[in-house]
Amino acid sequence: MTATGSQRRKEMTAEALRSTFPGCEDAPLAVTLLQLLAEGEPVTTAALARTAARKREDVAAQVAQWPNIERDDDAAIVGFSGLTLRPTPHAFHVAGRRLHTWCAWDTLFLPAMLGTTARVRSTCPVTGRAVELTVAPDGIDHAEPEPLHVSFPPLATTDTSNITGSFCGHVHFLAGDDAARAWQDAHPEGEVLDVRAAFALGWATVAPLTAAGAGRECC
Repeated sequence: MTATGSQRRKEMTAEALRSTFPGCEDAPLAVTLLQLLAEGEPVTTAALARTAARKREDVAAQVAQWPNIERDDDAAIVGFSGLTLRPTPHAFHVAGRRLHTWCAWDTLFLPAMLGTTARVRSTCPVTGRAVELTVAPDGIDHAEPEPLHVSFPPLATTDTSNITGSFCGHVHFLAGDDAARAWQDAHPEGEVLDVRAAFALGWATVAPLTAAGAGRECC
């Protein structure tokens, strides 16, 4: 594939995955919710409305329209846009707090959305090797082992209204080229990206949301 073709494919993938996130007009509230969730406690509608300086009923109506919200038995939010308080194979450490993400890819774009650096711990499902990363908002500061890859299922099989069921369970860190080849051979319709290419894809996917959340024009 040519460089132009590869870039176009990345743009198409990013555009397709943006539907799993709130729209640009919802960005300020979405970023506020992520920041509250990153504090490590379930987020109630009242707390979100208070922090956002919005009416509770307006916030409840807006959040009800968003896809892929994870709630506890008391209807408080415990998972959103890849960040979750429930244990998963992907540990996500921010400001000394141990959180988790729905998939490996989430760990690469959430630092940009939160505006902070995260330490990531995961495991390659092919080799069983431990994976460690330090991910800043603008790039990957450290990744071990190297080379490191990320698996993706075919977009045609992804139901964006149920991203955890159709997508996240197939997105893993793959430790080494042999692991990447083994996963690709077992999933010929899927795709494997170098971890830094996966970071670039994540950044492109959430860039409109993070721009709008920061008060810049959402394009």
